[in-house]
Amino acid sequence: MSNALYYLLWLGAGLVVVAAISAVIARHLRLRLARRIKAQQTLEALTRYTEWVLAQHRTAYFQGAAQEEAILLQLQAVVREWFPELAQEAAEVFILHARMVDFLWSQHLLRRRDPEAWLEPDHDTRFTELLRRHLDAVDTVLQKLRPVAEIQGQPTGQTASPAWRASVRALRRAVRSREHRLPGM
Repeated sequence: MSNALYYLLWLGAGLVVVAAISAVIARHLRLRLARRIKAQQTLEALTRYTEWVLAQHRTAYFQGAAQEEAILLQLQAVVREWFPELAQEAAEVFILHARMVDFLWSQHLLRRRDPEAWLEPDHDTRFTELLRRHLDAVDTVLQKLRPVAEIQGQPTGQTASPAWRASVRALRRAVRSREHRLPGM
């Protein structure tokens, strides 16, 4: 074998190794970007759901939760596929949703049967407890999603889309406003 052929084989092997490493790095970057986008979608879904939960406190009649359950199903699919580390926290949100809907339906039926009975303070204290637990569960999910949304240690606000920043601000405002109004938070 001549020296030129020997060097060409080593050059070819080196190019194959560089191509393989490049493919691995590109795949890793694509997955990281996809996780970041899914984190943004998850936060936006949680924001919409939290806004619905907060609106239920002053709603005169419970209309059902079909749209919110669709949001939670979307959230469940994203968590299952992209964020298995959030499974426990997401399960807590789903459990609280079931309790919230059960409570709201029971209050709705009570209002229809005895309009004055549902005005008892018991309504507020049970709803307040459910709301407090919901906000705690959402805050836990938010805290775990925050590192996923960061790139190279930069804060979320510098790298995230405007929709993501707006969602984070909305959730933080909701939590802060409820902390001031709810007793014991």
